[in-house]
Amino acid sequence: MRRGAAALIAVACLGDTVTGVSGGEPQGGRGEPAAAAAPNPIDYATVRFERVVRAVRVSEPIAIDGKLNEPAWQHAEPATDFTQWNPHPGMPASYDTDARFLYDDQNLYVGIRCWDPEPSRMTVSGLEREFASGNQDGVGLFFDTLHDGQSGFYFATNPVGAHHDFQSSADDGYRNNDWEGVWDVKVTIDESGWSAEFIVPFKTLRFSSAPRQEWGLNLMRRIRRFNEDSHWAPLPRRYRVARASMAGTLTGLEGIHQGRNLKIKPYGISKSFDTASSKRSQAVDAGLDVKYGLTESMTVDLGYRTDFSQVEADQQQINLTRFNLFFPEKREFFLENSGIFGIASAAGSSGSASDNVIPFFSRRIGLSADGSPLPIEGGARLSGRTGAYDVGLLGMRTGRDGDTPADTFLVGRIRRTFRGQSSVGAYVTSRGSDSGRDNRLYGVDAFLRFVEKLEVSSYLMRTDTPARHGQDRAQRLGVVWRDNDWTAGGEYEEVQANFNPEAGFVRRTDTGHYSTDLVWRPRPASGGWIRNYTLGANADYYAASGTGALETRQQGVTTGLSLQSGASLAATALRTFDRLDAPFAIRPGVVIPIGDYEYDSLALTYSSDQSRPIAGSTSVSTGEFWNGRSRSVSGSLSLKPNYHLALAVSYSRSDVRLPAGDFVTTLVGARLLYGFTSKVFLHSFLQYNATTNQFSANTRFNIIHRPLSDLFVVYNERRDTISGALVDRGLIVKLTNLFDF
Repeated sequence: MRRGAAALIAVACLGDTVTGVSGGEPQGGRGEPAAAAAPNPIDYATVRFERVVRAVRVSEPIAIDGKLNEPAWQHAEPATDFTQWNPHPGMPASYDTDARFLYDDQNLYVGIRCWDPEPSRMTVSGLEREFASGNQDGVGLFFDTLHDGQSGFYFATNPVGAHHDFQSSADDGYRNNDWEGVWDVKVTIDESGWSAEFIVPFKTLRFSSAPRQEWGLNLMRRIRRFNEDSHWAPLPRRYRVARASMAGTLTGLEGIHQGRNLKIKPYGISKSFDTASSKRSQAVDAGLDVKYGLTESMTVDLGYRTDFSQVEADQQQINLTRFNLFFPEKREFFLENSGIFGIASAAGSSGSASDNVIPFFSRRIGLSADGSPLPIEGGARLSGRTGAYDVGLLGMRTGRDGDTPADTFLVGRIRRTFRGQSSVGAYVTSRGSDSGRDNRLYGVDAFLRFVEKLEVSSYLMRTDTPARHGQDRAQRLGVVWRDNDWTAGGEYEEVQANFNPEAGFVRRTDTGHYSTDLVWRPRPASGGWIRNYTLGANADYYAASGTGALETRQQGVTTGLSLQSGASLAATALRTFDRLDAPFAIRPGVVIPIGDYEYDSLALTYSSDQSRPIAGSTSVSTGEFWNGRSRSVSGSLSLKPNYHLALAVSYSRSDVRLPAGDFVTTLVGARLLYGFTSKVFLHSFLQYNATTNQFSANTRFNIIHRPLSDLFVVYNERRDTISGALVDRGLIVKLTNLFDF
């Protein structure tokens, strides 16, 4: 047997009849969730020390078939007594869930038994990888393999064996949802529920070389028809399953190893393109990605001629503001350990941190300003953790493309954590061009968490750009208090006129931004069909960084409610003041003149229960807009007749009436996903933009022939909707294969 390790996780949910695994009736044996009040308050700071389960070494093989019928399961102690996180925090879960752990030289086996007297009522809506786990029944496992209370890996499935995973760092301050590990799962369903077995190679994970291991562990169970989440190690409502510092403990792992930690992934690709102005071009290419684990928590990635042709097209956006739009990164090479290159921030009451300044934004590499791909010649990345330090180093070279010169990107990042949940760090980025233009950024940042509820974050950065000297700093201070019902926050951020992070992203410069917000989310004491009410207020004030003159002021009030079903309704009233020192062309030929503008608007939003076969959401806004009026409506409708097929349509329309001219913007999108199995998928994404008069189609057929090894067939096309003329189209066939050592 090859030396190395694989973690094999067996999850048997909802009542297999298996020798050696004890079971029982669901608590109360009922089809309704638990009562609303916990009998005794939980001390969340100490309860995790009581949650300890031991893994038992075995020598006999364990079949991965979605069943727990091997005799070895008789000797494994169970992790039981899950506690609700929602809808009734602190109460026992509605139905029992048991987890058991076995292991051998290569595999860790985790058997989970999830009881449910009515498996026909389970909600299942997808086979795809990274399925929408919040909208269906499922079970998940979080491992803090370094046992540092900071980082870990999460693996989950639903009753039909779909895959969901992510990598967490900074005590769940960063989630890399696009991380993909080598693992697999098998699932069966019976009259008592469902059962599943996962396999995760130890070489997918990162852990120490100690002969005896202790890992942080938490488990999650979701019963979607009750909108219920429960955990083995209980958590307050403000935290989620990857909160490593509040995990229980998995003991008993001895003599396990990660293998060589070497992954080699070559690819071959064939492309054929047509455009309206040129003849068909064809090309055949190949490249290579290599991943090597220098230590248990430090990884080197190498890429040669990296290609991202299989990545889904960006969803188009309509911009009615004066500032840049943000499009997220989707390319696999840049996603693993991406949290190391980010800046920790005390997020506002909305739950998301400000994205006005991002010191390193990987979409600058290999993509033009309009999102068109640029050739990547090669690059390397070192990322991971050593002791109390997170370290990230990146260097990449893009090739010349027409009039676009070749660029060299260098990024350095170091961050030290202390007292478990706080950190200080430093940043350096550089973008050098063959044209002779160089740009650099230098910065420091800090994130401090006090008494579990108070967060303080700050940064100070400056850039160095030829011919742009002085007024080149950006700085921020943010404070947030989080409780289960209350969230209050405030921040100050200044971005000077010459601050120019060419390897990063900045939305708005030459401004000082003051903001504050407060949200109260009380829960009815009697439970019922309402989960919580929402009442919030926020204010934003933007002033010129040099003179302090007012530029923009926004004040808003939001009220709404969330239902136990998962549906929600909200109303927002917003008052905006804008001062224009220069004319603003909101559309070609439609110019808003210099002046002061104050306008009011009202928005209503509704989202239905997204776990239903037919679900939707809508937002309607109306009111004054600059020196005119605007009416906007957007919405989506999804249809999931079964777990193989998902259809979704989105629509956005704005009708703007201004003295300088009237215009209407319209965006329509349609998505189709068909999962033949959990390894074979057809994706299609269609978009129509009435502003640009273009229709685009992105269709991908994907076969996962081995874990993280794919065959992609991709077809892209754009057409002018007025003349019907072709803008461009392409057919791409790409084959990848992972060699894991």
